[in-house]
Amino acid sequence: MKRCFSLTIAALACLVAHVQASDKLAGNELLAVQKGGVPDKVYTLHKPTLRIATYNIGKNEAADNVTNFTALNSTIKKINADIIAIPEVDNKTQRSQKIDQLKTIADANKMHYVFGKALDFDDGEYGLGLLSKYKILHSQVVKLPSGNAEQRVALLVQIEVPGFDSAPIIMVTHLDWQKDPIIRTEQARYLLDLSIGDAPSDFKDIASAIKILAGDFNSTREEQPVKEIGYFFNEVSIPGTDTRSWPAVNPAIDIDHIFTFKGQKWDTKNLEIPHNSPEFNWSAASDHLPVIAEIELTEQ
Repeated sequence: MKRCFSLTIAALACLVAHVQASDKLAGNELLAVQKGGVPDKVYTLHKPTLRIATYNIGKNEAADNVTNFTALNSTIKKINADIIAIPEVDNKTQRSQKIDQLKTIADANKMHYVFGKALDFDDGEYGLGLLSKYKILHSQVVKLPSGNAEQRVALLVQIEVPGFDSAPIIMVTHLDWQKDPIIRTEQARYLLDLSIGDAPSDFKDIASAIKILAGDFNSTREEQPVKEIGYFFNEVSIPGTDTRSWPAVNPAIDIDHIFTFKGQKWDTKNLEIPHNSPEFNWSAASDHLPVIAEIELTEQ
């Protein structure tokens, strides 16, 4: 009995020492998720639905005339989503002739928008964006661990979507591009921490909130960063669907993804990654294809 007690004291001392060394836990985070929050609810009738997409438009500045948004506006119209994550966008850079790209697209398509700066670039800004048919309640840009590589961020946006009892939080991101996945994996883990409140954010009750994570992960589903995301998120998928999205002209790999948080249950009604056809040329607007999903919430 004494020996067992001694071992317990030793274990506690070790835990305290570890916490002090890491300086990451104050002692109250472990139970924070239990206080308040978004309650669980099963929907049997009038299930909330959402058409959501992720669409990297980053290479549209390589077009002959960057002031011509005809092709890009055509793709946004054709996507026809309630919410579109835009993982790569310029804001008044020299290469984009000082145009606020996101505002230009949003105005043309009568959508709300929010820009999240990742870094100052080319006499302007470069980062993430989100387009929404519905009112944006709050947004925040959170820096992701990036080491000595290009700074990457997450854009968190809460949107008032009709039919939802609780306003969902959309997490938009664009992970590191280097072949070595170490930084991407760290970034994926930080996104998990954000989603459960173990990393600071402005969003009360984020751990229990309805959450969707979307963007350009620069990783296929077979790679470690996306596998890490799978700890708390489910990828929106339909068996047999071709999810390759890059390069748009002849796609080879799936690096653009949409995930739903495991605290909720969704039915995927449709998933589409449209390819070029005689009727519509997607690669005229971007080097990525959009990933478009129609999802229905069955449990909040």
